[in-house]
Amino acid sequence: MTVKSSAVVVGNSLLCNVSNEDWHFFIRHLNGENQVAFSVFHRKEVGTKEVEKFIPHWKTLQWIRIKNSQLGQSESYAKDTEFEVNVYASVSSTKKHSEVVKAFLEFMQGS
Repeated sequence: MTVKSSAVVVGNSLLCNVSNEDWHFFIRHLNGENQVAFSVFHRKEVGTKEVEKFIPHWKTLQWIRIKNSQLGQSESYAKDTEFEVNVYASVSSTKKHSEVVKAFLEFMQGS
């Protein structure tokens, strides 16, 4: 499975919109600096191998729920060694936090 992505260098994030799904995720560096590495993915498909380069410990992340998210519903984040990943449900979604995290983990497993 792959996702469409866009590198938002100004926002220091790699946004990943999951086609035909009601959840999405983005990755950013923990120090908030621009990441030239994100720019190579602008408007290209990103797969689990590319995400794993930034989030190598995705299987063991400790997820934290964000209350009152402005991005949508059910936003959670987890920090890896150098990067953070945020997962969130679309505004129209009924997914709960645990379901959004589960969807991300399934994506990473290639499901």
